[in-house]
Amino acid sequence: MAILNWLLRIVVFLLLLGLAARNSDPVTVRWFFGHEWRIELSVLLLALFALGVLLGAFAGWSHARKQSAPTSFSAD
Repeated sequence: MAILNWLLRIVVFLLLLGLAARNSDPVTVRWFFGHEWRIELSVLLLALFALGVLLGAFAGWSHARKQSAPTSFSAD
């Protein structure tokens, strides 16, 4: 089963690598006030994916921290 798992990972990696290689054309990201970035599409997608992973991990960490925080009610 472990061999099948690694074989599947390799196939997915090669497919994504081929997709990134075929989408290496530069794109222009236009920001406000006339600022522009020219960057490869695959790099832009990778950066946005990484940003989404970081934001999702932070949101999950924040939620888990709130759930596990002890509630202190003082009965004075």
